[in-house]
Amino acid sequence: MSDKLYLQEKDPALFEVIKAETDRQNYGLEMIASESMQPRLAREIAGGVFNNKTAVGRVGYQRLMGSEPSDALEKLAAERACEIFGADHANMTTYSGSVSNFCAYSAVLKAGDTVVAMDPVTGAHQSHGDPRNISSRLYDFHFFGLNPETLDIDYEGAERLTKELHPKLIVIGSAAYPRKIDYARLAKIAHENGALLMADIAHFTGLVSAGMAPNPVPHADIVTGSTTKTMCGPHSGFIMCKAALKDTVEHSIYPGYVASLHLQTVAAMAYALERSKTPEFKALMKQIVDNSKYLCEALKKRGFGIFTGGTDCHMFLLELHNFGVDGVKFSDVLEEIGITVNSKGIPFDTAKVAMGVRMGTTVLTQRGMKEPEMDRMADILLEAAKGYNDPAVIASLKAKVRAMAEEFPIPEEYAL
Repeated sequence: MSDKLYLQEKDPALFEVIKAETDRQNYGLEMIASESMQPRLAREIAGGVFNNKTAVGRVGYQRLMGSEPSDALEKLAAERACEIFGADHANMTTYSGSVSNFCAYSAVLKAGDTVVAMDPVTGAHQSHGDPRNISSRLYDFHFFGLNPETLDIDYEGAERLTKELHPKLIVIGSAAYPRKIDYARLAKIAHENGALLMADIAHFTGLVSAGMAPNPVPHADIVTGSTTKTMCGPHSGFIMCKAALKDTVEHSIYPGYVASLHLQTVAAMAYALERSKTPEFKALMKQIVDNSKYLCEALKKRGFGIFTGGTDCHMFLLELHNFGVDGVKFSDVLEEIGITVNSKGIPFDTAKVAMGVRMGTTVLTQRGMKEPEMDRMADILLEAAKGYNDPAVIASLKAKVRAMAEEFPIPEEYAL
């Protein structure tokens, strides 16, 4: 009996939930910017033998016996990260990008310390001091944003705040801002004013590894990353740091935040890191960015606005003002026809409701789509924006999306 038939017999309710998600991924088109597809081998490794091992503590100082293979695994994954990004030290056990950020904070900050960060309203992550996030209650965050004329990061504002407030840390990273970040400039601002620089590249880890996005490691004191998103690996996070911060970072992770290690995930991370060194992965990252840039231009030709005018990465922010539909409604319509995105407010927009959606091309590219398919996607998005209230249009678009998903099925490497 196959595993699927066994599950269907033993736990039919769970089987139906898993089947629904499998069908959603197979027959829909994923455009959420934080999504990617893991290779089957990575998923198998994550479900492998290390699920049966509990490890607690630092490499070489595990509290539980039988940890030699666990130590070897952690070392292997960390060595691969250091090699790829040029880091002095790496720790691969921090569960997620957000947990990595909190480990980084606690390594160099005390409660109430001043932090200067890019404003989450302008595209940074919620864990960078968003008032709704616990980070804002632990530390005293002050924000710089974007230059309203150029829509570039307001480096001058960051420098003014840093000189005025003398923070211990500057935080830079993006979950929605699609342009390149000048890490060298921010490092200069931080170090000239007695601060450290932390860079969060969770969204860009795969792009950085492939040379398709700037690498902050030579400039930043601490870098947090994720093997999800563009790294196309398991859901987890990691930290890299300068040699001088190794001990304080390690102490922050254990015993500070992380106890029992998710060794099975670290094993899948090690595989994802090694895979990122291949020519095939680098070509995938290049095509993801090429598709993103091309789709932006195709949408602009069809009357959509694109925040900042374009993108340098896998994602962008689509503006909907010209079509009389807001981002929440448009996201719902797209989900109905089989395309998944998320609504997003547009910086400097005065509308009371989000008038944008964040989009990414990672999964579309993993399915084999290139520039011609981006034109087809732009046509579908235009039809949806014009006919979002017309049931006949919705039905037609649902059929088009299903046909496109079947034309570009999930490749065998990622098969569900």
